[in-house]
Amino acid sequence: MARRWNHPHMSAGRRSAAALVATATIIALAGCGGGGHSATTQTSGQAEPATATQPPPAGQTNDLDLPASVPDRATGPASTEARRVINSWLRALRHGDVERAARYFALPSKFQNSTPVLTVNTVKERIAVNLSLPCGAKAREMGGAGAYTIVTFVLTKRPGADCGTGVGGTARGAIRVERHLIKEWYRLPDQPRKQEPSPLLDGPPV
Repeated sequence: MARRWNHPHMSAGRRSAAALVATATIIALAGCGGGGHSATTQTSGQAEPATATQPPPAGQTNDLDLPASVPDRATGPASTEARRVINSWLRALRHGDVERAARYFALPSKFQNSTPVLTVNTVKERIAVNLSLPCGAKAREMGGAGAYTIVTFVLTKRPGADCGTGVGGTARGAIRVERHLIKEWYRLPDQPRKQEPSPLLDGPPV
C-alpha cells in the first residue's frame, strides 16, 4: 500500500509554506499519512523557513499542484550520476544523518511535498526540508524522464523521527540532479496521470 511521505495535515493546503518548514526544525513529523507519534529532533541550529514560489508556475491552477513541466512517469533509464546522488542522499537520511543528507541539495533548489513549491536558499532551509521527511527510504525503482529521475521509494524507519505506519509503504518522487546535487525534488502522486491518447496513433482511421 502506498503511503504519503509527509505529515498528514500538509495536504490540507491551509498552512503557509514558511510554517511547514519551520515546524520541521523542532519536530520530526509523524505518520507518513498514518497515525504515528512525533519525536523531538535536535539540529545544529534553528532552521529558517524556505520561501514559497509566487505566483504558481505556469500550468498550475493551485499552488499545491505539481508543476506542469514536471514529469510523473519514467520514459527511459536513469543516469548513472542521478542514481549515485539519490542513493547517497537516501543512505544518509535513512541512517539519521540529516545534515549530511541536506548537503546533497543544491543552493538554491526547489522542494515540494504536498506544499507550495519551496525555494531553498540557505543551509538551514535545506536541513529543514530534510527534517520534514519523517521516514527514511530506499529506492526500489529509478527511471529517467528528460532532466528528471522518477523514483519509487520504499519507506523505512529513520533515527530521530517516527515514520509511524508508513514503514514498508511506498512513495514516488521526481528529482532533478545537476552537478552532483539535487536541484529539484517533487513528491509525485502515488499513481501516474493517465496519458492522453495520441491522435496520430490512437485516433480513428482517416
